[in-house]
Amino acid sequence: MSPTKTQIDAANAELRDIPVELIDRNVENPRLIFRSGELEELLRSIQEYGVQVPISVYREGKRFILIDGERRWRCSLKLNKKTIPALVQEKPSPLSNLLLMFNIHSLREQWDLLTIAAKLPRVTELLTEELGRRPTEADLADKTGLSRSTLRRCKLLIELPEQYREEMLAELQRPKPQQKLTEDFFIEMERALTTVSRSMPGAIPNRDKVRKILISKYREGIIKNRTDFRFLAKIARAEKVHVDESKAEKVLKRVFTQNHYSLKEAYEDSVSFAYTERELATRIRGLLEQLTLLRANNLEENLREPLKQLAARISALLKA
Repeated sequence: MSPTKTQIDAANAELRDIPVELIDRNVENPRLIFRSGELEELLRSIQEYGVQVPISVYREGKRFILIDGERRWRCSLKLNKKTIPALVQEKPSPLSNLLLMFNIHSLREQWDLLTIAAKLPRVTELLTEELGRRPTEADLADKTGLSRSTLRRCKLLIELPEQYREEMLAELQRPKPQQKLTEDFFIEMERALTTVSRSMPGAIPNRDKVRKILISKYREGIIKNRTDFRFLAKIARAEKVHVDESKAEKVLKRVFTQNHYSLKEAYEDSVSFAYTERELATRIRGLLEQLTLLRANNLEENLREPLKQLAARISALLKA
C-alpha cells in the first residue's frame, strides 16, 4: 500500500492539549457502531490513567475535526475532561481523509463490515476523480488496506435492499453474543442465492420473497446455522454430481416455501448421497496410489488385517 500525503504529513504533526469541546466528529468516519460495553472498559482506563495515546485531528477554522481516536474523545466528553492530547495535522483532502481512517483501522481492530460497505461507494467516487477511471478491485485493496475477499464480502452487503441493511445495523447495536441476523448470515445467504440464481434461475422467481422466507426459517430455528446455506449451493450444482436437475430444482422450490423443511433436509433428500460417493471415489483413488507403493512381502501384520477386511468389504459390495 502506497502512503498518502496525509500519512507523510502525520510525522510532522504538532502535539497539543486541545479543549474537548472544540473537537467535532469526522462525518466521513466509516465507523457507525460504538457499543456501550466496549466503551466502558476504555472509560474506566481513562478515568484512572487519562488518555495515554493522543488522538489525531486537523484544524477546521476555530475547531478541530477527528481523524483517529473517536472512542477516546467520546469517553473524555462523558468524563467531562477539559482537554485531550492530540496530534494536529494539516487538513487532508477528502480522499486522503477517508483512506487514512481505513488504513489506521486495518492495522488495528477491524470495523464491522457494514460500516466499511457503507463508505466504499464514497471511496470509489473519490478514487474515480483522482484516477480518471473507475478503480479496480486491486486499486481499492491497495488504497484502503482491505483484502480482496473483504471487499467482495462488502459488495454483497452493499447490494442488499436497504431494509436488510437497517436490520443489520440494529442487530450490530447489540453485544456480539446476542446478535442473530449478523453480517455473516447475510453474506452466506446471498452467496448461496447467487449460486442458485446462476445454476437454476427457475428455482428463484422472486429473490426478495425467498430472502424473507429463509430469514423466517432462521429465526424459527428451522435453519440451525448460517453455514447451512452452503447446502443450497451444492443442490444447485446437482449436475456436477450427476443428479437429475429437475429433482434438485423441485427440492429447492420446496425449501423456498414457508414450511418446516430445512436446508439440511433438502440436501439429504437430493444430492447428499451423490456428494458422498464423489468424496469416497476421490479417497479411493488416493488409496490406490498409496497401495501401488506397497510390496506384499514387506507388509507389517498390523496392516495386513485391515487390508483383508477392506478386500472382503469391497468384494461383498461388488457382488451385491
